[in-house]
Amino acid sequence: MASDKRVNIVAARVIPVVLGGLLAYGSYVFTRPLCIDYFISPPLHYGAPPPRRGLATGLLIVFYFLLLVLAVSYFRVITTIIWNPGFLQRGNQWHQSRTGKPEGNTKRRKRRHRPGTSYPDDANVEHGPYPIDAYGLEAFYCKDIFVCEQDGRPPWCSTCCQWKTDRAHHCSEVDRCTRKLDHFCPWVGGVISESSFKFFIQFLFYTFLFTTFNVVVFSIVIAEYRRNSGYLEVQWLVALALCGLFCLFSFGMLVSSLHLAFINSSTIESLTRHTKVWTLAVLITRPKDFYELQSRRKSPIPVVIYPSSPIPSSSSSTRTATSNAPPREFAILSTKPGENPFDLGSPLANLKEVMGHSLIDWLLPLRYSPCSGYGSQESAYAFGPVVQRLKKENGLDCSE
Repeated sequence: MASDKRVNIVAARVIPVVLGGLLAYGSYVFTRPLCIDYFISPPLHYGAPPPRRGLATGLLIVFYFLLLVLAVSYFRVITTIIWNPGFLQRGNQWHQSRTGKPEGNTKRRKRRHRPGTSYPDDANVEHGPYPIDAYGLEAFYCKDIFVCEQDGRPPWCSTCCQWKTDRAHHCSEVDRCTRKLDHFCPWVGGVISESSFKFFIQFLFYTFLFTTFNVVVFSIVIAEYRRNSGYLEVQWLVALALCGLFCLFSFGMLVSSLHLAFINSSTIESLTRHTKVWTLAVLITRPKDFYELQSRRKSPIPVVIYPSSPIPSSSSSTRTATSNAPPREFAILSTKPGENPFDLGSPLANLKEVMGHSLIDWLLPLRYSPCSGYGSQESAYAFGPVVQRLKKENGLDCSE
């Protein structure tokens, strides 16, 4: 496992440099051997047609325009991964364990757990138990809805020692919890997440356009050159093979990424998309209606109250102003297997959550995805019809 992580990290550092070299080589082949030596001033023994300077100029303009937008989109992805990767802040216990201070506290934390829970190994940190003395829940129960476990608490990462926000997952390659983690991609040098997924799609789209253009041009020219001279130009063949390879690869990745955007999911979430049951803590805004339904149920819905207890004065954490707020009751609701509470009900609405609400946002890698700055009072991400149905079924729908 550790060796695989090191390989992925090294690949993420090396591959972008290799891609830059391939782009430089492809630009040279397209400019010098193709446009200059073949179209503008072709040697007579090539058996080529007369000079075609206008065609060469047009091809070069299109080529370098596509190369420019490709380079800009690639640069945007890489800089976002470096400067705004979407990592969650690690908890105090993680920092304390690194300094070697609270080793005893760590052991005590592992002993104080709810009956019936077990501690996962290093390969499975996503569903680890959370300590009784862990704080930072205010950011969750101040929202009206948040993703939780069966006991009403948010998922806890035992590696980062921190509560995981909605749709966050732990990335083993970088050993960090990441908001809306999609996957670790060596081709762009790091983690594709909430902040970079839009730019990644744009990069794939422009890569597909650029390589498709090159495949078409080189295919036509190679066929023409062979017909006129009976020979094949090796550099053109190499460029065609490379462009064809990256064209197929980028097309496959683009289709896969757009599919995830259309259903408002991620690569990590899609692994269990057909069986996943989401558990949500939903604020009880109409207690009378809710508890009236509760009294008629054979199996009442679990309820959790925040804040559940005051923070001890001996804790290293400081109590925030929101901790003094009146108690908030949450019903713990579960979706049906395969339901996605983040699906907004239409592919277009889901796509806009990633790509933006205007054509400029779709084409230019400038603004972040709308979902990355959602942060409403209701929830960290927009919820769709599944949550509306759950609220209505359980007397929590304020619209009635």
